[in-house]
Amino acid sequence: MSEADGREPVEKGFRSGFVAVVGRPNVGKSTLVNRLVGEKVSITSPRPQTTRSPIRGVRNGEGYQAVFVDTPGSQKPRDTLRSRMQQQVLDSLSESDVILFLIDAQQAREGIGRGDRYVARLVFSSATPAIAVVNKVDLLKNGAEALPIVDEVARLGDWHDTFLLSATGGLNVEPLMHTVAEMLPSGPRYFPEGFVTDHPETLILAEYIREKALNVLREEVPHAIAVEIEEVERKEKVTVIYAIIHVERASQRMITLGKNGKTIKQIGTEARRDVERLLGTRIYLDLKVKVSPGWRGDVRFLEQLGL
Repeated sequence: MSEADGREPVEKGFRSGFVAVVGRPNVGKSTLVNRLVGEKVSITSPRPQTTRSPIRGVRNGEGYQAVFVDTPGSQKPRDTLRSRMQQQVLDSLSESDVILFLIDAQQAREGIGRGDRYVARLVFSSATPAIAVVNKVDLLKNGAEALPIVDEVARLGDWHDTFLLSATGGLNVEPLMHTVAEMLPSGPRYFPEGFVTDHPETLILAEYIREKALNVLREEVPHAIAVEIEEVERKEKVTVIYAIIHVERASQRMITLGKNGKTIKQIGTEARRDVERLLGTRIYLDLKVKVSPGWRGDVRFLEQLGL
């Protein structure tokens, strides 16, 4: 690779590559990527389907650069949005140098299910070196509960290694990082040192707002929500962000607004705190709620949202 290719020349002995983080919905992929990168690049929520598009987070270490790709939860597609999400998972697998396959320890305690086995088959069909990661072990009663899970994971295929960890608590995250760094091929710096994510600012802002909506709303509404940033206006003492929360039905709009606007105000207040930390400036957040029927099946609209 030369400077003419637009990347920095390869340093002698330097390792770099893309690491796809895959698994069923809600196994802790985004939490692990944030922990590995050392900063919040992916939103998190206890609700499944939080991540809708691959988000890349960069970690620079001594002699290496790892680009972690937080992928949507892998599941059977039911609409255009989920079909696109699943294709993004497949693309990430084929383009990666290393794969981290995550399993929820609490769920696996009752036996590894069909969903996990399906994702494992996708991983091995890619022929990319893969590490099995049993996450949330801190929620098990004791270490002995993890042993049958490790045995069952081993029977899924030939893993490069298997780790028991807690992405939330940080248990075994650094040993995992050490192993990943050793597996990276020789390569250039894909991003400058100090670079954390290549996700566009408007999409990051939209995700921060959607994260708060996911945590505030209940029932079927979270899955029907999309956030669009219309404009970011930077003034001398404040940054004004104009955003639209899209829902699919009028009833969902009423729920999102809340009585006397209470719910939308809570979403805006919580989102503004994170956005102010991100941008380092005072924020005025102008939030509107719009009914966009069937947006999850509208290819043009999904592309407009960057999904």
